[in-house]
Amino acid sequence: MDSDSVSASTWDLGGLFDDKPEAIPVVLTFSDYDSDLCSESAFNNKGEVISVVLTDPDMLDCPICVHPLCAPIYQCEHGHIACSSCCVKANNKCPSCCSPIGFIRCRAMEKVTESLRIKCKNKRFGCKETFLYHKKSEHENTCPHTPCFCPAPSCGFANSFKNLYNHFSSHHSSSATLFTFDNIFLLGVERSQKHVILQEQNEGVIFILNHVIQGHGRVFSVDCVGPSMFKDAFVYQLTVKCMKTCLSVETVPEVYSKWQEHTPEYCYLTIPSCFSEFKIQVCIKKVV
Repeated sequence: MDSDSVSASTWDLGGLFDDKPEAIPVVLTFSDYDSDLCSESAFNNKGEVISVVLTDPDMLDCPICVHPLCAPIYQCEHGHIACSSCCVKANNKCPSCCSPIGFIRCRAMEKVTESLRIKCKNKRFGCKETFLYHKKSEHENTCPHTPCFCPAPSCGFANSFKNLYNHFSSHHSSSATLFTFDNIFLLGVERSQKHVILQEQNEGVIFILNHVIQGHGRVFSVDCVGPSMFKDAFVYQLTVKCMKTCLSVETVPEVYSKWQEHTPEYCYLTIPSCFSEFKIQVCIKKVV
C-alpha cells in the first residue's frame, strides 16, 4: 500500500491486545514521517495486512518527561499515565489530578510499546534496522548511516559516510591533502587559510585542520567529518618545532556529521606570534 495514499485518520491495531502466543509484532507507520522512511503495512494475529497510522506520535511518550514510554508504565485511577521514573520523581502523586500513581500498571499501553516497531529514519541512506519505538534515540544516535555533509564549499551533497568519502574523492580530490594513518606529514598553513581538508588515502576518512588567528598567536586543531560512532575512534598529534622549542598536542578529534568553520574550544595547539615561519607535523592514528 502506498503510504502517500493513507489517510491520517485511523489507528487500526487489529488484535494487538489479544493475548495470543504467536502474535506477530506490528510495524508502526507515523503519518508525519517521510514516506520513504516508513513501512506501509503490518500484520495482525491472523496474518492479515492492516494499516497502522498514528496521527499523534506523542501518545507513545511519557506526558511528563516526554521520553518514549516503555514498561513498566503506570496509571492513576483517572487513567493518566506516566513512566516509572516520573512516578518516583512525583512522589507517586499524579501531576494531572493529584491522585496516587505508581501502583497500577497500564498493561494495554505496555503491550502497545512492546509490540510496535519502527524503521530507522536513515533508511534512505542504507540503514535496514527496525526497532522498538523507545529504542529510537538509542539507535539513531549511533547509526552508521547517519547522513554526513560534504565539507567542500557550496556542495550540498549528503549521504552515509562511506558514500560521502567516495563522493569527495571523485569530485573534490584537488581540494584535499592526502595522507595515511600512522604516518607523519608536514603542512604549511598560510595566515589567510582558515582550514585545510585532509583525506586518508586508503579508507577515505575526511579530517579538517582548523586554523584560527588570535591575539596571542595561531590556534590549530583537527576535526573528523563522519557519524557519531567515530567518536574516540581516532587520535591525532600536532607538533611544531622552532629553534630549540617544541610545541605539541595529542588528543582525539571532534566529530561532526555537518562540519562548519569554528573556533576550537578544547584541546588545541597554540603557536605564539613570535613563531614567524613554521610547518606543522601532523600524525593521525586509528584507535585499536
